[in-house]
Amino acid sequence: MGLPFMPVHGVHGTDYERVRKDFLKVTDPYSGREIFVVPSITPDICILHAILSDPLGNLVIPGSEANRLAALSARTTIASVERIVDEKDLVARMGQTFLSALHVDLVVHRPLGAHPTSCPGTYPVDGDHVKLYVDRAKSEEKFHGYLATYVFGMSEEEYAAGVAELFFENALP
Repeated sequence: MGLPFMPVHGVHGTDYERVRKDFLKVTDPYSGREIFVVPSITPDICILHAILSDPLGNLVIPGSEANRLAALSARTTIASVERIVDEKDLVARMGQTFLSALHVDLVVHRPLGAHPTSCPGTYPVDGDHVKLYVDRAKSEEKFHGYLATYVFGMSEEEYAAGVAELFFENALP
């Protein structure tokens, strides 16, 4: 966004006041009330999952502005997408956000790419898999086992064909 800082609510009286010395209290020039401002950040990479892309790299992203703002602030944005459609079919509906290809560096066609999280409007969270992940993340040994099975132990195609498609067969009407 190119802004040097951003005013934020909800910091007064929290531990942020104590531990984040870079969060500064300023006077709002319009109301005269005190408000905190936080410094801008510039992430190196933003990775997001979109519902649609056109061949030019324009995106339709599920949810609010958060993904769009992350992409606008990052040096590089990589998007995985459920579907690539013609430019004329790229329409953001209610609850979706359009992101111009000007802010996207790379698009990867990856159906089911948000699994086990959701791609709102396309598929829900795979709660059973998230529970499995949370359980495995409780210990280093179990987490290595999870990674060996679901990350390093199979290709993306095997993952989609096995784990994710089983979820879709059982979860969707």
